[in-house]
Amino acid sequence: MKLRVCRTVITAFVVIYFNCVLTNMVSLRQRWYTETFRNGTAMEPLHDTLFVDWIHGYDIPFQDMITLRDFVDILTYTWVFLTLLVWASCNRNPILLARALTAQILLVPTFSISQLLTVVPDATPNCLAVYQIPSTQDMGWVFWKYPSRACGNMLWSSDVTQLVIFTSFATQMIHDKKPWLKWCIYVLGECWTLLTIIFIFTARYQYSVDVLSTVVVVKLAMSHHFVDQFAKYCFIRKGSYYARAPSHELAPMSI
Repeated sequence: MKLRVCRTVITAFVVIYFNCVLTNMVSLRQRWYTETFRNGTAMEPLHDTLFVDWIHGYDIPFQDMITLRDFVDILTYTWVFLTLLVWASCNRNPILLARALTAQILLVPTFSISQLLTVVPDATPNCLAVYQIPSTQDMGWVFWKYPSRACGNMLWSSDVTQLVIFTSFATQMIHDKKPWLKWCIYVLGECWTLLTIIFIFTARYQYSVDVLSTVVVVKLAMSHHFVDQFAKYCFIRKGSYYARAPSHELAPMSI
């Protein structure tokens, strides 16, 4: 198997830019809804039973919450970077990268558009002011501003999405003849994801139902045969042949 490098790189950049634009649109819609229907009064976050009643997160200072959110991003980026680094150094099985990119193509628009259809208050109180979301008078920022934080509940957790995708990525790099190593990588990825989820809950980054539903939906999506078929057809040279060939005829390319 050989990766269609040019197509893969272009698609990756398009997905990243598309995600930035849709994320900004979610924040813009939150601003528009607040100014149009609430006379500028910020919406209060929904009552999250896990955060309020179990963790008692309202006792955590706001600045500590922001710090914990930075840890969430650090954990996510570190796992993704390490997985790609090991893949580039030891594995380079193109179908793994193609599957990860296909999952992004499928999930990023779905998650963002679902929020555009329903306005839900963000888990962060007064997020429009906290994240300094521009007004609706000039909407040009939607297409060029990098959204370090979005105002508006996405109904999903983007950090957990990446961790689930790249845990599957890392696990499949290991050959089936090394079950203990494969199992160790899987457990490490799941523990890493669980640690990130703990930070998310503690920092009131997203609602607990968003995080839990993300885990279920992304795991189901990654196990669906459509992801493999689309990845081979679009990002693998002669992918239609590999999509038809029995799996025992394909040369193993694992660690």
